[in-house]
Amino acid sequence: MALRRVTRTIEGGRGRGRAQMGACLAIPLLLAVCLVAASCGSVGSSAAQPPTDARTEASAGTTSLATPEPKGTKTPSPSPKSGTAKIVFVDVGQGDAVIIKSGSWAGLIDGGPGGSEAAIEASLRKLGVRRLSAVVVSHPHADHTGGLSGVAYDYRPKRAYVGESAGSAAEALRSVGAKITRVRRGDTLRFGALRAKVVSPASLSGDANEDSVVLLLEAGGKRFLFTGDCTGQNESLVGSICARGPPLYLLKVAHHGSRYSTDSTFLSEARPRFAVISVGPNSYGHPTPETVAALKSQGTRIYSTQKSGTTTVTVAPSGAVSWAFARSAKPLTTAGQSSGGGTGGSTTSTGSGGSAKVFVTETGECYHLGGCRYLSQSKIPISLKDAKAHGYRPCSVCGPPQ
Repeated sequence: MALRRVTRTIEGGRGRGRAQMGACLAIPLLLAVCLVAASCGSVGSSAAQPPTDARTEASAGTTSLATPEPKGTKTPSPSPKSGTAKIVFVDVGQGDAVIIKSGSWAGLIDGGPGGSEAAIEASLRKLGVRRLSAVVVSHPHADHTGGLSGVAYDYRPKRAYVGESAGSAAEALRSVGAKITRVRRGDTLRFGALRAKVVSPASLSGDANEDSVVLLLEAGGKRFLFTGDCTGQNESLVGSICARGPPLYLLKVAHHGSRYSTDSTFLSEARPRFAVISVGPNSYGHPTPETVAALKSQGTRIYSTQKSGTTTVTVAPSGAVSWAFARSAKPLTTAGQSSGGGTGGSTTSTGSGGSAKVFVTETGECYHLGGCRYLSQSKIPISLKDAKAHGYRPCSVCGPPQ
């Protein structure tokens, strides 16, 4: 009766003095009830209690085996060396598509030419990927974005990192809710437990190839460089950045082995141990003898997706690396060895040629209509027939005749 009366007094608010007296009487009674309950709860098998791990116990405020952090100490971010990383160079023919997987994080650098969706998605399924965490669009040319729209609709990336723009894939990325972010030199992107530094571009020059997003990734204490189609002054600046650290373990060769990229000065600074050229059947002579010779002169072992097929590099936290090839495991020794079949799409132009006038630039590999914005720095007239004969491909922005 005393307990019921005290309760009613507190709940009814009948005076401060009576409330204080009720509280004093309630405390010992409540303690007694708790002691009785605790003694009853100790009876019986402990196996009936659900197990809790150290993280659950710590969050509940109980003692765990883990040593508590001192007050004011921040929990460190995961080490870039933690977790196994997989880097997959997908055979998409004459184009680029690279999958990076770090734990549950999965990203895609470029989406190959049109028709690449099947090859890319087959590799994603093999890795157990159900959704992409992010995509990186190195630059908006069709041989890097053509297959990206289909992959975006199926794998709904959460983020997209671009230099200039996402090109033909922009609408698909927006429609699936991807947050599109422009990146510049000095930015750092989080790829799961890994970090990728953006080392180019610092600003846009107007040449899509030169303005490619270039990423320097560290995994297992080794450095990997993904170059898009970077060329010209920006490639020189990337080389000077690479020279400040240890040699590259792997270089994704720019521009499919074009003669306009990967020169000897850049290679002497980057010092890659291995190189992968993403290339397929083409009329441009990719990879060119000049590029293959420059890589060989540095002692670099070269592989191409056209010869080896989809190539997977697995990097353990210890730094141990294993390679897997869909076809040949033999490295490339001459440029001619890369000719032959491929599983992906091709951007080779078709048509009858003709005498129509188009325009090229001093360093580019595309031909353009006269009003194309990529002709701002140089504009050299040439017949369509001669442009195609010299290995130039149609610009994906202005859409010249083919």
